[in-house]
Amino acid sequence: MKRWSVLVGCFLGMSIASPAILLIPLGLFMKSVTGEFGWSRTEFSIVIATASVCNALVLPLAGCLVDRFGARRVALVGTLLGCGSYMCLSLTHSFSAFVTMTALSVALGNLASYPAFLFLTQRWFDKHLGLAFAITSSGLAVGTGGFSYLISQSIELHGWREAFLVAGGVAMAIGLVNLAVFVRDNKGPIPEAERRSEHVEASQQGLTLRSAMATRDFWLYALAFAVVLFGAVGCNVHLPAMLSDWGASGPQIAGIVAAASAGSLFGRLAGGALLDHLHTRTVTGVFLLCQLLGFLLLLEGLKWALPASFLIGAMQGAEIDILGYLISRRFGRLAYARIFGCAFSVTLLGAILGPIVLGLAFDKSGAYNVGLMIFPILPVIAFGMFCLTAKSPQPAPTVAVVNLA
Repeated sequence: MKRWSVLVGCFLGMSIASPAILLIPLGLFMKSVTGEFGWSRTEFSIVIATASVCNALVLPLAGCLVDRFGARRVALVGTLLGCGSYMCLSLTHSFSAFVTMTALSVALGNLASYPAFLFLTQRWFDKHLGLAFAITSSGLAVGTGGFSYLISQSIELHGWREAFLVAGGVAMAIGLVNLAVFVRDNKGPIPEAERRSEHVEASQQGLTLRSAMATRDFWLYALAFAVVLFGAVGCNVHLPAMLSDWGASGPQIAGIVAAASAGSLFGRLAGGALLDHLHTRTVTGVFLLCQLLGFLLLLEGLKWALPASFLIGAMQGAEIDILGYLISRRFGRLAYARIFGCAFSVTLLGAILGPIVLGLAFDKSGAYNVGLMIFPILPVIAFGMFCLTAKSPQPAPTVAVVNLA
């Protein structure tokens, strides 16, 4: 039963990770922050892009630290420094300070994010790995929904500076209690109840980072999800402002943003569970179709924004389960945190460019429709890239532990 309590800890850890409390809900701050400082939406998108660059740069480092020192120690440092710098955003009074503190908060906070908690999940689970990834990553959707509500209410009642203080303090408290009670490293083999084979120890199975990056599949996985995130993050960041421009009321905006969180939760739970029973390409195709339909519905404006938000969120939710599962099955566990961190840092290229491109399209045309017209093409491109990968992820060969470098 110990593995299930650790899984609770992974769920809670992802619920207060920097994507849940900052990167994804950052669009909620767009109108109030740009209104106070007089920035354009492109400038605000640059804030997000800079944070995403720092995020991408720190993920491989986080993976190395987790592989070397264990997830629990690294997550403790990330929780303290990430939440602390998040609260310091309330003190900023210039564009440069806001950019710097946002980037610092994201970079430090991601020490207690994907590499740490997905690493723990695949150290405790194998037979039910898809379901375990689903539960872990669903914490991100639950946290995004909860903190989005907390942030929006705090902004409305007390202003955006108070919102950073409240959300950061709550996240730090949850994170420290979670690390003390639930999170535990596993330095030994997979628990017997989770082993698919009695003859192979998971800790000795897999490719090194260098060997994984030499394969075509590594780059196809990473770049396909970069295309997915280009559209998903681009839409999510601008969605609150987009809905306001279309005449949506405050409650309508909150409901539509919540629908994205609900879709993300559905995508994570359904996607992860299906991975244990269906081919990964089938699962990926289903959720890419959801994203395609969501983009087409969003072109119709406010009338179809609610289901569009849900469908786009579903693909973004399933994305992390699928990527984590593919890397575990294809490249093994020997250097999992490093391989995942590097692959995910490549996918964040999409998260960096998507908001900027949509912001530029708005500033030049005065509307979002022109930018949104290119988004339905993206899921088709991503699925084509998946079709070029190996039909079934092959188990990684066993190598000696001394080859970790």
